[in-house]
Amino acid sequence: MTSDVATTDPQHDARKGLRRRVLKAGVIAYNNRHSTLHCTVRDMSDGGARLLLGGSVNAPDTFELLIELDGIEVSCAVVARAPNEVRVKFLGRVRSVPVARVQVLNPVTPGLQPSLRRKPRLGE
Repeated sequence: MTSDVATTDPQHDARKGLRRRVLKAGVIAYNNRHSTLHCTVRDMSDGGARLLLGGSVNAPDTFELLIELDGIEVSCAVVARAPNEVRVKFLGRVRSVPVARVQVLNPVTPGLQPSLRRKPRLGE
């Protein structure tokens, strides 16, 4: 009975801080950054994150998480594993570094305002 309380009571939750749902590209870097894996960051808190992995290669027990679009780097340790997913805790402070690349979104048809109206069909 106490195990149910521990999983549902926020005071007994192992996470420290509010978890935010995100969808960000990340890089798992290990072996002195000579080896990398691409991942997707699905949620983050001040103390950890949940990462989705593609392919059959799994993440090592400790690594650096790099989020290039936000200029974030942090040392991590895996606390839970599931198929194609790892949950990590941050081993130190999240470091801000210069942004490695910038996301640029260009409109497909410049100059046209987006509209929610249905376009008339020919013959209507």
